[in-house]
Amino acid sequence: MTITPRRLGLWFALAALAFAPTITGAMPIFHGARYLPYAVLVFSIFSFSFTKSKRVKQLATVILSTFLAVTVCDLLARPLMPYIIESRPIERRVHAWPPQPHLVRYDPGISFDGVTYGDLAEMSRRKDLREERHLRFVTDRFGFRNEPSSEGRTFDLILLGDSFGATGGTSQEQLLASFLAGNYRLDVYNLSVSGHSPQQEYATLFLENDRLKKREGTTVLWLLFAGNDLDDLYYKDLENPALLSWLQQIAAAYERFHDGSTVRRLSGRSHLSDLVITKTFLNGRPILFLKPYADRIARNADDVRRHPNFDHFKTTFTLMNQFAKQKNLRVVVAVVPSKEEVYSWVLNGAPAWTASKEPSGFAVVAHELCDANGFKFFDLKPTLIEASEKKFKETGELLWWRDDTHWNGVGQRVAADAIYQNLLRDIPPSRYSLP
Repeated sequence: MTITPRRLGLWFALAALAFAPTITGAMPIFHGARYLPYAVLVFSIFSFSFTKSKRVKQLATVILSTFLAVTVCDLLARPLMPYIIESRPIERRVHAWPPQPHLVRYDPGISFDGVTYGDLAEMSRRKDLREERHLRFVTDRFGFRNEPSSEGRTFDLILLGDSFGATGGTSQEQLLASFLAGNYRLDVYNLSVSGHSPQQEYATLFLENDRLKKREGTTVLWLLFAGNDLDDLYYKDLENPALLSWLQQIAAAYERFHDGSTVRRLSGRSHLSDLVITKTFLNGRPILFLKPYADRIARNADDVRRHPNFDHFKTTFTLMNQFAKQKNLRVVVAVVPSKEEVYSWVLNGAPAWTASKEPSGFAVVAHELCDANGFKFFDLKPTLIEASEKKFKETGELLWWRDDTHWNGVGQRVAADAIYQNLLRDIPPSRYSLP
């Protein structure tokens, strides 16, 4: 058979159709699917170049048409996905940061005032489980959850954490950072972003530090979350954080495009409702928990040390210590327990208010790493367990949103008071902001 330019053009077109879903990220979506495009390409070339069978050609046409339809629908549906699978307003406003796509930011200049509900209610797909509440959500021009008026100020405290520092389902005035600023007259800058691992938090501080005006020995309050900080993503390149070159940014942009496939994202959400545990609280109202967090309660210190990410976690402490010394920062660490720890008696059907105050395996290891690096440490678990009983008996309030993995304003106020008394009260009065 003679290979002509026309035949080569045909084969190239067949290859483009066969691999289009793979290029856009819509495949693979099941085990072994990565080999499917090769099989389709070979079959298509055979059908249109090596056989005269009309039925074989028709079958190849149907398969290629299906691949094309999947690709086109995947691309056309992408702009609508935030409204289809992330109906909570703030979830549409967080994105990879182009200069370093392994970090995320909120959209700059957000000023949202409306209604939201919890992440667990979203995962459950049940509207009757939602605890709807008012949300005021504001970001500065850098994509962090601070009032625009904070720009240019000199900061006593930098709050560094994941969604427990940013808490996208709680209003601005009820955040941990807001309570520390308002109740204790501290100038606070919040560097927390939802979804960050401790390593990403370190990289964020590394890359943002120089633009922040700080006092001599400004304190970094580093929130660590027992529920998922060990299981989050860790990246080798973030051990030496740097902004990407334009070529690297192009490669990273394609990676984000590939991972943003509609088909991929929808298939990844199909099982989320199975991860939600629904229980009934003392007041007869439903309270939701996340199964992975519930399963991790049983981890002891040895389990933590054997975790595949432990070396990355440990290295992050070392890097944070080196950076803090270089920049004359003081680092203090507070471990936030999961809702599943504080209200474990609800999960287990045990007598009310019998959650164990013993430190989790995660907290034990985090304490060891803090001691090794000279960081002052505080475990919030006993405080929050005690407060959970006291607050409910006094006011009927919980410390977490019923439909969310995150603490509400009541929980953050309790945490702010405890953190200040145990970690921050030695900040000299001369640093306090004016009322």
